[in-house]
Amino acid sequence: MLGYLAFRASNSSPASASSDPVTTARPQAVVVSKRYVTRPAVVPVDPIPDPAAAANPPPRPQRAPAPLPAQARPEAVPPSAAQEVIARVGQPDFFTGGVSPQKAEELKRSFKQLVEEGAGAVPAIRAYLDRFQDVDFDPVGAGKQVGYSSLRMGMLDALRQIGTPEATELSLQTLQTTADPQEIGFLAKGLEKQLPPDQFRSVVLAAASETLAQALSGQWTGRNVTPLFEVLQKYGDAGAIGLLEKSSSKWNFYATLALAGMPDGAGIPALVRLAQDQASAAVRNGDFAVRPLAQAAMQFPEARASLLEQARLNQVPETAWPGIAASLAGNYIQYGNQLFGSTVPPVVWSKEQIDLRLDLIGQMMAATTSPAGKRVLQNAYAQMLSRLPRP
Repeated sequence: MLGYLAFRASNSSPASASSDPVTTARPQAVVVSKRYVTRPAVVPVDPIPDPAAAANPPPRPQRAPAPLPAQARPEAVPPSAAQEVIARVGQPDFFTGGVSPQKAEELKRSFKQLVEEGAGAVPAIRAYLDRFQDVDFDPVGAGKQVGYSSLRMGMLDALRQIGTPEATELSLQTLQTTADPQEIGFLAKGLEKQLPPDQFRSVVLAAASETLAQALSGQWTGRNVTPLFEVLQKYGDAGAIGLLEKSSSKWNFYATLALAGMPDGAGIPALVRLAQDQASAAVRNGDFAVRPLAQAAMQFPEARASLLEQARLNQVPETAWPGIAASLAGNYIQYGNQLFGSTVPPVVWSKEQIDLRLDLIGQMMAATTSPAGKRVLQNAYAQMLSRLPRP
């Protein structure tokens, strides 16, 4: 249940890496079973409990409906417009033959219909999300045509646009069951505009932490985990630091950038430990910890002191100096395709800030005996001088 199980519609054949080059069949949209975990239910207005994932999640519990009075006969209820829309586009057969431009337009109209129906569409969206199935559009190049990477993402954005209490509650509940990094990041971004942080923060953290732990343990299929690091950077606390530190062995800059950017410098001590770890010097260019440390040096004295100490002790790998010099000169690195906007501190080119950078670069040049380090630091110093306002 923790892996993606891809399957086709019944009249489709599995894709093959060695298919006949002469035949050019239309690519098929991939229907997948969604990775999920089971967490306690939550109501937005109540304190959010600490979620706990089950190793072997049982079937989702359902409340039995209250019995009808003996004399009452149930009346036929016509399906809502949302139910009809989802019944049409939520079936694998709809995607037989791929996602044509006509089907892409129909999907866009369908998502619009869901939004227009408002709170009335929420039960139908819930029923689809509870299937834990999805249709990925990106593998067949249809994501841009439809406007979403998958069918579930379209449903989740419809919830965001509906924005009623029922829609917000379903977004929170979906956070408690999904283990898809993109969905977790998207839901977190939407909820921060709808609820106070204390009503969703613990749920977001639990979802991101549990999913990253799964990926770290090897129970993963290669999906992009960047949204998890963004969520942990933005909402993380002391409880997330150990997981980020451990994740640095596999995801390098993702983990160290998250530590460098956590609120109030909470991740700086862990980043300092990684930068001082001799084993880190053998990873990449040896700069995956010290470069984010250099980016944080203008904000946090602890980062600045550690950077200077490593320069004095000649513990900076030679290959790491270009990255350090670039960061001290204001050339920062960050995640691509950010969910929450820039994930690094702003670079301010006031005279005061330039003078602070010149001072730190000068101290670094005096501290190190590395010829390569002195050379790139001198170039960074010259760049800062050129930014000073002319008299």
